[in-house]
Amino acid sequence: MLQRLLQKPATWFVAAAVLLVGGLLLQVRVTLPPRSSGDVADLRALRERDDLNVILIVVDTLRADHLSLYGYERPTTPFLESIAPHGIRFSRVRAQSSWTKTSMASLWTGRFAARTGVFDYSHVLPEGVTAAAEAFHDAGFRTAGIVRNTWLTPNFGFARGFEVYFLPTPSNKPERFQHGGRPGAEKLPGTDLDAIDAALEFFRFHPRERSFVYLHLMDAHQYLYEEQSALFGAQLEDSYDNSIHWTDRVLSAFFQGLADQDLLRRSLIVIASDHGEAFMEHGTEGHARNLYREVVEVPLLISPPFNLDRPIVVEQMVRNVDIVPTLLDLAGVPPLQGADGVSLLPLIEAVAEGRPAGEAAPQRDFALLDRAWPDVDTPSYLTHTLTADGWRLIVQECVPDGVELFDLGADPNESRNAASDHPDRVAALRAELDAHLDAGTRDGSAHQVELDAAQIERLRALGYVIGEPRKGGEPPPSRCSPPAGP
Repeated sequence: MLQRLLQKPATWFVAAAVLLVGGLLLQVRVTLPPRSSGDVADLRALRERDDLNVILIVVDTLRADHLSLYGYERPTTPFLESIAPHGIRFSRVRAQSSWTKTSMASLWTGRFAARTGVFDYSHVLPEGVTAAAEAFHDAGFRTAGIVRNTWLTPNFGFARGFEVYFLPTPSNKPERFQHGGRPGAEKLPGTDLDAIDAALEFFRFHPRERSFVYLHLMDAHQYLYEEQSALFGAQLEDSYDNSIHWTDRVLSAFFQGLADQDLLRRSLIVIASDHGEAFMEHGTEGHARNLYREVVEVPLLISPPFNLDRPIVVEQMVRNVDIVPTLLDLAGVPPLQGADGVSLLPLIEAVAEGRPAGEAAPQRDFALLDRAWPDVDTPSYLTHTLTADGWRLIVQECVPDGVELFDLGADPNESRNAASDHPDRVAALRAELDAHLDAGTRDGSAHQVELDAAQIERLRALGYVIGEPRKGGEPPPSRCSPPAGP
């Protein structure tokens, strides 16, 4: 009975209305209660606890270098800066795509995109591949997913393993907020306050049980912010920064709500993102068009259920495919079978103890984007990348001279193509990249689901352009037809 009740969005709307989390955002400061101190050995000991909650917060479209936590000159994330000294921050994190659906399929399964096969707008997370929530559920955790991105709805397979999984009912008044997004993008109903309200209410229903809770926030994607976060102007990039500042305040309210329920001392909280956002660094705005650093470098912050004696900052490159293996390791849950990602706990321990990282640090990262993902009845044509040994190879199919090589040590912003200077290195990395694709599901073996008109309109509300099916008698598209674009 309770489970059926929780699965009704109306229940969450009514229950969350009494929480008034939005009122917390009027505070100048968030006053979190003191927590016990601990060290890296206490991280390893988390697996022995029978009261641990694991909370994964994915902030959609959160570009790392626009966070003051990562050295950005604007004070976009004062709250995250306040908790980072008590936790673990990863300086160099790469997502496996610049489009939510492909990226989250990799994050959920710990597998690179070539092995999930989720490339296309209609692809479904493949059966037979264990996802994060299934692993936590099988280990006895209650599981709840609260998402505001309609690419992640149950028909695409992302609800597997969750007892409760839904889009929260909008309840916050729109006149409080400004929408600074790209022209033509519709407004997504509600705000991220709806998601954190629902998450806090879930914990009220399960105050003592171990839970795995996933929140997917969307206000940064929508460039949405409240007036008090309008600190940086009104141009497109300014609005994006305003929305990050707003999201930082939303996160502070969520932490305060957990503290009010005495849950911070029981909760391992991870803040991540599925991809970044471009502002013409390589000729485009937005995301899901290419795989340059501005759309794949994302933040990753772990806040343990205690304050670390010393902050841990991991400088070595890590990947989003490593997030779930790390959470399972910390929580004492068996690892995902067949995952490409690895637990980062050995790397965290090495950094904390001042030891060489060695093989504890991931050595390779693969990213993939099918640039034809929004087009119905169009063959795949990929942009795919390999990052290894301080170099990054980008290969764009169907683009003249579409092979680029960047020396990340000398050129971290990927501004100079060094492919012509290093043909041997290009050949070696290209051979490895091709072998990786050939060993995976290059043309997308994940099965497809047909979307109805209402689902397509909800996706278009996010600002994406989904193509129309070909009419009878129309010729099939060529191998390299231009994509519709996001």
